[in-house]
Amino acid sequence: MKRLIFLTGMLCPFLALFGQTILPGPLPIGEMVPSVVLKPIINFSAKKGNLAGFKGKLLILDFWTTGCGACVAGLSKLDSLQREFKEDVQIITVSSQNEEAVRKFFSTHASNRPPVPTLTGDTILRKLFPYAAIPHIVWISASGRVSAFTYAEYLNEDNIRSALRGDFRQLPTKNDNVQYNYHSALLKPVVRIKNDIPPFYSTLTRFVPGLSMLAGINSDSTTGIIRRYATNWSAVDLYLMALGKLVNFPRNRVILEVSNPVAYRYTPIDGYFFDWQQQNGFCYELRCPLSTNRQQLQTYMVQDLNRFLGTNGRIEKRLIKCYLLKKGTTGTGLSSTGGTPEIKTSHDGTLLFLRNTTLTALIYKLNEMYGLPPIIDHTGITANIDLTLNMPYADISTLKKALRQYGLELEESEQELEMFILTEKTGS
Repeated sequence: MKRLIFLTGMLCPFLALFGQTILPGPLPIGEMVPSVVLKPIINFSAKKGNLAGFKGKLLILDFWTTGCGACVAGLSKLDSLQREFKEDVQIITVSSQNEEAVRKFFSTHASNRPPVPTLTGDTILRKLFPYAAIPHIVWISASGRVSAFTYAEYLNEDNIRSALRGDFRQLPTKNDNVQYNYHSALLKPVVRIKNDIPPFYSTLTRFVPGLSMLAGINSDSTTGIIRRYATNWSAVDLYLMALGKLVNFPRNRVILEVSNPVAYRYTPIDGYFFDWQQQNGFCYELRCPLSTNRQQLQTYMVQDLNRFLGTNGRIEKRLIKCYLLKKGTTGTGLSSTGGTPEIKTSHDGTLLFLRNTTLTALIYKLNEMYGLPPIIDHTGITANIDLTLNMPYADISTLKKALRQYGLELEESEQELEMFILTEKTGS
């Protein structure tokens, strides 16, 4: 699952204090929540609520913004969770954006609007429950006690049922509020180095708790250093990053010819992403002279990964079984009624919804689904479309049936495709 680092500034405060003028600092697990008025709050039975006013129910706060894709995608599951546990649970989404911005977003993204209260203009709750990355989930017990901080993937039926029994032990703490400068070096020298010798090096470390999934390249003319870094990524993603294929390279074009594929790439069948990431995530840093160009950085990074991991990662053309998407002779055909372009996948991955967007977007989403072979567009359709597919992951027969109702067919084929290949070196 992907996460957005929270960089937006604090907006005008819309939260008022009730019965106090000074709030405590960040609330640790085990602390009782204070009395804080929540306003303005959208889709609530009153114009305002109170943080301490939900005793008797499990209170779940979901921090988000409209610009966070992972946050928006996660809103769709809140509806079913709130309905299922309506007597015992209250879910509230919390945004630092002002009421006007949030209402405008919901007015143009109606399918993303959950029937749960949405607090806007927040500046206080994020001080009580600080975070660096969103979505950020806060669990408050029925007695009003802070009980857990988690990533959004842990917000599911099983964990809610355990929480209602007072058992929060299965929820690992989301610890991403580390005050780390991502522009600084990962390593600190043990020995004293003369100031006139720039510290050039490359390093690969295991997962570092508290750091978000970030990557970038920054240069400093003062020190004469250009630096490439990536924190808490999978081995496969690091390779794709180094090869310039991290974005828009279909994940079903990854072939792992290794003894333990689970260690290199996360898939939904591996359980919670955060659990997997702690065991298999890596941090990488490369520091070179400022004269080093981007192509050289890519080459050095691939060489480093090959050396450090004992593997060989490369892009290679192979003859691969795939499916060609073509126009069929039956079905209703494809068209669009217009509206705001939107692409959405249900939280369980069985429903794919597209509105007023291209067939290219559909192909991209299908090729991101774990277990499906590569799918290539041979329809020639360029107009925008509306489409809803209901199907299980990796079920090609169900996908064929779902596409056929729109006049589309999947034809099995073999094509020479550009693939990412990862093999283990002999003796590693």
